[in-house]
Amino acid sequence: MSFSVRLRALSLLFILGFAIIALRLFFWQIRSADSLAAIADAQHFSTLVIPAKRGEILSADNNVLVANQPAFMLYADLRLFKNNPAETAEKLTPLLMADMNIPATDSAEPQKVASDLKENLTRLLGQEGSFWTVLRHNLSRKTKEEIANLKVGGLGFEEEQTRFYPEASMAAQLFGFVGSDENGTPKGYFGLEGYYDRELAGRPGLKKLERDAFNRPIAIGSEFNEPSEDGRSLLTSVDRNVQQIVEEKLQAGMKDWDAPEGTAIVADPYSGKIIAMASFPAYDPANYAFYPENNYDNPAVAEAFEPGSIIKPLIMAAAINEGKVKPETVCDRCAGPRQIEGGIIRTFNNKYHPNTTMTETLENSDNTGMVFVGEKLGKEKLLHYLDIYGFGGKTGIDLQGEEAGTFDPGKDWYPLDLATLTFGQGIAVTAVQMIRGYCALANGGMLVTPQVVTSVRDGDRAVEIKPKIGPRVLSEATTKTIAEMMVSVTEKSPLHFPRDRIAGLSRFKIAAKSGTAQIAIAGHYAQGKTIGSVIGFAPADNPKFLLLVKLNEPAVRPWGSDTAGPIFFAIAHDLLLYYGISP
Repeated sequence: MSFSVRLRALSLLFILGFAIIALRLFFWQIRSADSLAAIADAQHFSTLVIPAKRGEILSADNNVLVANQPAFMLYADLRLFKNNPAETAEKLTPLLMADMNIPATDSAEPQKVASDLKENLTRLLGQEGSFWTVLRHNLSRKTKEEIANLKVGGLGFEEEQTRFYPEASMAAQLFGFVGSDENGTPKGYFGLEGYYDRELAGRPGLKKLERDAFNRPIAIGSEFNEPSEDGRSLLTSVDRNVQQIVEEKLQAGMKDWDAPEGTAIVADPYSGKIIAMASFPAYDPANYAFYPENNYDNPAVAEAFEPGSIIKPLIMAAAINEGKVKPETVCDRCAGPRQIEGGIIRTFNNKYHPNTTMTETLENSDNTGMVFVGEKLGKEKLLHYLDIYGFGGKTGIDLQGEEAGTFDPGKDWYPLDLATLTFGQGIAVTAVQMIRGYCALANGGMLVTPQVVTSVRDGDRAVEIKPKIGPRVLSEATTKTIAEMMVSVTEKSPLHFPRDRIAGLSRFKIAAKSGTAQIAIAGHYAQGKTIGSVIGFAPADNPKFLLLVKLNEPAVRPWGSDTAGPIFFAIAHDLLLYYGISP
């Protein structure tokens, strides 16, 4: 090989070497600069996260519904812990179990919880290769002192904050709870806690101290402090007294009618503000882990159901608004069952009323009369009104977990589907969607957005969340007419609304409608299972409140008027007294 060839080969070798070095320098200094800086920072500094104080949740009268209280984190410094892990776990388990305050629910088995706790403590205390480990969060001061009295070397405490509920489990599904994310950071789940988590959580602070190779703070080393920012507080439209009335009456009614699930909502029909919202079975947000996860969802916004007859006033209002019928319009097709392409429409009790008026159609909850109304309204307008009422879309309420229900105005609708729509079959809605639709009937025709939070407070500053009112979906004249028709339903309905059973209630004009719907499961209706509901407003001519009551699968009687009805009027009676409304 000639000298020139060897020289060229050596030159190429040097160039290749320089290229490799340059690439490695580029990788270290450019591509990996951030990660290497983070590693260096972790080696040179000790970082302490300073938690932010979570914002409070307040009632409409500024009383605290969800607050914070001091708690303690129990940890073990494994460099100082010299005891037997199993023996220490044996001592700690009964103290931690007492602190848990486990509720008496089917899902909470104290013996299994204690066994799992002891096993986990033993594992944490016996792990190798770690300096320290967290054993338990959110201990009470009493439990902290009891553990400290054990005088176990290596155990220590750090103060933290935990949620406190002055009203116990009131409105649990409305508020939600605070748990931990995958990194162990407090995080809000469900309800207001989930929806407003960023506002409530605030921003944690950081404190960095420079340390030496032995992990000791350097007295003259660098120190970096970033203060925490406390979370914002929420002022809600919830009235504690109304919430208590609703919860007491709903639970009593569920027991009377042997219903496993129930929901009730009270709203201001003019603004859409939620005054009370309750569902059972519920849970204790301070001990949520011991309850079935199914209890966490708020059925008022997360559970869709076929509404049945409570949708009839909305369909009737649409037909009146379009000038297709009047209260005195006579149905000339209501003398018997209606043969519709694809099936037969019957009344709920197989009784028929020839030449029935539209008011009587609502009074009798007559399915054949509602099919007549739907035919007068026409397919296009029927679907249009259900669409603008908001069915098939989320209401926009400020609660986590809202579902949209099932209604698509653009799908292929067969004649039988359109017929059953008029009396609430073939469509699935949420309770809060029904509240929004009925707000338009009660307030003069304006669609409103339901809301729970009225302002967000940051120290002395408050940002008001104004009600979202509009668009108009019905004329004011239409809503006055439908209100009068619904008052007639309450006063004359053969469905035996139990209004007269409650002293003094018969002197008030209450506009209401009951509904009984079958439960659709896997494409067919479950035999013998129903959802009973009543929705309405009072006083009918100048509504102070809108109220919905819904019971799932009442075992004693299937009809909404018989089961949800007594609860509805019991709550309405107390609300009329509470608001000081004269007959």
